[in-house]
Amino acid sequence: MRRLVQKGIEEGLFPGAVVCVSRNGDPLYYEAHGKAEATPAERTMTLDTRFDLSSLTQVVATLPAVLRTVQMGKLSLIDPIARYLPEFATGVDRHAKGQISVFQLLSHTSGLPAWKPFFLTARGVKAYLRALADTPLEAAPGEKAIQSDLGYLLLGFALERIWDRPLQDVCERLVFRPLDLNQTSFATGEPLPTELCAASEVGNECERRLCAPYGINHFPWREDVICGEAQDGNAFYGLDGVAGHAGLFSTAADLNRYAEVWVRKGVFRRERFLDATLVTLATQTHTKDLAGEGGMQRGFGWETAHPGGTLGEATPAMSFGMVGKGHSVAIWCDPVSKMTAVTLTNGWHPRGRDGLQEWLKVLHKRIF
Repeated sequence: MRRLVQKGIEEGLFPGAVVCVSRNGDPLYYEAHGKAEATPAERTMTLDTRFDLSSLTQVVATLPAVLRTVQMGKLSLIDPIARYLPEFATGVDRHAKGQISVFQLLSHTSGLPAWKPFFLTARGVKAYLRALADTPLEAAPGEKAIQSDLGYLLLGFALERIWDRPLQDVCERLVFRPLDLNQTSFATGEPLPTELCAASEVGNECERRLCAPYGINHFPWREDVICGEAQDGNAFYGLDGVAGHAGLFSTAADLNRYAEVWVRKGVFRRERFLDATLVTLATQTHTKDLAGEGGMQRGFGWETAHPGGTLGEATPAMSFGMVGKGHSVAIWCDPVSKMTAVTLTNGWHPRGRDGLQEWLKVLHKRIF
């Protein structure tokens, strides 16, 4: 494991990494290597370095908060999301949007597009809901699997509406505090202290390129090293750092503790955190017969092991996990062997890199 991590650094795939591999919650390999920041200053990576989890926010914050809300009887998986966010079904495709269920949003089968740069013009939840109402569906609900940031944006807004609290408070109360995830939080308002975090991109080059077709000539893009604040544009610019699809920061130790809950069927320290039936629903494939992206199969947020998936044949049958944006961060769980793997790299620093996916495949093949 150490040689593989050091090889990734030597080949320039990332400046540094923290990897934690555990069985039954006990670390078998847990080390930090390389640099948390390479430019303009250099900082050493440590076990306590916090990483921008990017799209892992969906399965570490939003998914468990939704499932806990279901357990408490304040939400149903078969409910149309418009029951909680009626303004969502007032614009384009209003009839179809009125039928989109919580289940479909969780399983990425709502028909919503994968991504839209709402942050170019929208600020705040009300503006985002108007933009979502005006966004056409790419498919009828239930007909296609599309990994959609927009679906998890909606789930985050629904949690705020149901609990009448900001999303970060909902997740703190329902997820982070009960699981003792003391180093897990959103970067709200002010950035997290730089010395605690792994550096990300220099500027917003990735999304700046994605926004080129929208003809935006003037936008207050960040130019310096992004560190301690969300790299994702919709989270950072539009929603003050807190969103259902991105914006969460955490450490390998916290994520290892979180992953352990999933391989233990929802039990944390002999206490029931998630209902076992909901854990089964969340980790079984719901997209097997749906045309989707590259053969990827989905449970609720989690990707389920499949030869055509992100990590290919490197992960065992019955396992599940998620690989974040740019293949720089990942969680993978095998409930059969009770093995979990948390891989955190700053592969976006100072620019995104090719080759990370293949490196992750080799790493996970060695682990599992």
